[in-house]
Amino acid sequence: MARSPCRTGTARAVCSPTPAPRASTPTRWAAVSGLVGRGGQEPGLLGSLHSGSVLVSEIRCPAQLAFENGSFQPRRASYPVGSILTFECLDGYMLRGPAQRTCQENGHWDGGTPACDDGAEHCPNPGVPAGTTKSGSRYRLGERVSYRCQAGLSLVGSAQRICTEAGEWSGAEPSCRAPFSYDRVEDVGAEFGASFSNVLGLATTSLGRRLILSEDSVVNIYLLVDSSKSVNEKSFKIFKEWVENIVDRIASFEVASSFAVISYATKPKKIVSIYDPEASDADAVIGKINTGMNFQDHGNGTGTNIRAALLEVYNMILFQQQSFDRQGKPDAWKKIRHAIIVLTDGKYNMGGSPKDAVDKIEGVLEIKPDRKDYLDIYAFGIGTQEVDWDGLNEIASKKEGERHAFKMDSSQNLKAAFEDVLDTKNIHDLCGLGNDSQSATHQQRNPWHVVIKGKTGASCRGSLVSDSWVLTAAHCFNQVTDTSLWRVQVGKGPRTEISIKNRTDHPKYNITAKAGQGIPEYYDYDVSLIELQKAVSAPVCLLPRPICLPCTTQANRALKKPQGATCRDHELELLSQEQVPAHFISLDNQSPGARLSPGSRPQRPSCIGGAIQPGMIYANVSDVSQVVTDRFLCSGQASGGSKEESTCKGDTGSGAVPDTWVSSPCLSPQVGVVSWGTYNPCPSKQKENEVKNRQPPRGHVPRDFYVSLFRVQDWLRQHLGGPGRETFIP
Repeated sequence: MARSPCRTGTARAVCSPTPAPRASTPTRWAAVSGLVGRGGQEPGLLGSLHSGSVLVSEIRCPAQLAFENGSFQPRRASYPVGSILTFECLDGYMLRGPAQRTCQENGHWDGGTPACDDGAEHCPNPGVPAGTTKSGSRYRLGERVSYRCQAGLSLVGSAQRICTEAGEWSGAEPSCRAPFSYDRVEDVGAEFGASFSNVLGLATTSLGRRLILSEDSVVNIYLLVDSSKSVNEKSFKIFKEWVENIVDRIASFEVASSFAVISYATKPKKIVSIYDPEASDADAVIGKINTGMNFQDHGNGTGTNIRAALLEVYNMILFQQQSFDRQGKPDAWKKIRHAIIVLTDGKYNMGGSPKDAVDKIEGVLEIKPDRKDYLDIYAFGIGTQEVDWDGLNEIASKKEGERHAFKMDSSQNLKAAFEDVLDTKNIHDLCGLGNDSQSATHQQRNPWHVVIKGKTGASCRGSLVSDSWVLTAAHCFNQVTDTSLWRVQVGKGPRTEISIKNRTDHPKYNITAKAGQGIPEYYDYDVSLIELQKAVSAPVCLLPRPICLPCTTQANRALKKPQGATCRDHELELLSQEQVPAHFISLDNQSPGARLSPGSRPQRPSCIGGAIQPGMIYANVSDVSQVVTDRFLCSGQASGGSKEESTCKGDTGSGAVPDTWVSSPCLSPQVGVVSWGTYNPCPSKQKENEVKNRQPPRGHVPRDFYVSLFRVQDWLRQHLGGPGRETFIP
């Protein structure tokens, strides 16, 4: 217990022109039709010039129009590629998001939207994205904020957001996009991949986790492909290959999935219907795509009727719902997840607004706040000018921390962006993904949990943090110099024990550091890394799998944080509450609850004060900070608070995992390591995995302490980071 050269071709090409660049940053230009020069004034978002018969516009990023409770610089009407914006908060406010943002070559700012927040309201300050004006400055439960884009820009995301009971904003963060702007290959791969990976992480409330984990669930995937006149034969071939690739990769997961494929122009053509007998057979679906999806299918009917294609999806869904009802299986129908991916190279030009069809689909699926994750609609536009940002945003889903609308400058780049998005290898590497279904075993729920065994049996617990490293408590190895006979048990079975190659305690850990001051045991920096003799392998069935470490790029992706997010952003996300509901893995393989008190919280003094109690090892210590440093998280029942479980002596090294991770509630991050406690409720084991708990002495209020991983980052980075290993964020 102690415990460039131009990319030429069409008018969509993005070029590096020959005119003199501004300052030291190469100027970027986009070919745009119908723009008007702005004379001698400083160019706005579209600074334009004529180049031969094509009007070319300089790519610039939108202005930061406001920044609440802080300041930013420089202030301009718009910003050329390479410009840097810096942000600073007033005293009493904390910066959420990046302190600097850079204007990228595609007309987007990197990183997320910064905001200054004092933590006083129910929801955090949602910020003012570049190019927007915001109305609404109260962030209490039920309050609304609204956004508008400056003239010439289209809003992508939610124009209005509501502060919800969960302390987060409804919908998706808005951004303002210029007509010529587009998404880079790496951005689409990362952001669509992040959305899809988080879908993978949700066992009961979204599509992806079911893709791997559920044996009795079905996911319906509808692929809608533009075959209108503007799609040339080369692009059509790429679109077709893209569809086949999506089907093939999703089918590689252990899931009962069904596919529908529709090509559309003036009218939709069903290649595969969701209720066809072969819809769940990936090979048969790919075969029908090969033979039934052809470039000339739509003849002279070459308009772009996205609404008709979505109505075809609606009819499929309605037919299937009625079929389930006739079979007396309405509950089984409601368990089905639906994902629609729309591919278009232009805005709709007939059939009316596709939003009408989206409303019908949401209606039949009963998409409400408690069922919002049963439907995901992704919209991909191909081309810089013909594609309408407003049209994409109109049909795409809007979910907190995710993007569902994307615009790419070519079909080739669409193909490149998707090469790794659904790669089983990448999903393989997804951290913190466990099985939360009722039938799951302990190891399936916590595939990162390991048991560390000494010469005489189980000694401590630990967490896989990569395929070769385990994180545990250093005091497990007090007075142990030779670990050659020690083993780490990963999972169940006779061949799950792996020998230890190396052990690295934190260099500042010293159990006797304060013995001369009358403190016989001192647990500061009580963490150790174990390198395994051989790497563990993680099959698609998820066993074993590392847990998410905060301040890593993997955790950043799972948290749905932007690329510019910092370690401090992760700490604010995971440990921002007064008392953070969390759990650890106990001796009997249960997940007892605890409420963590982070540093600088009003309740913390009361919690850590419990380290000094009569009859305990620190009873004579006068200053609690001598034994409880700011590196410890504290847990224990507060006065009048709900009951909390105490850690046992054998729980040492187990990971402290928050229960409520708003962005990804079923992907598990570890924030601490079980170190020590004031009371051991489990003095004896009855038999394997059976623990007898006892009540504490009268008047004693148990306290447990965990080393915060946010306070040992330098050490973690030193041993886990580097080329080919974990990547940490600033």
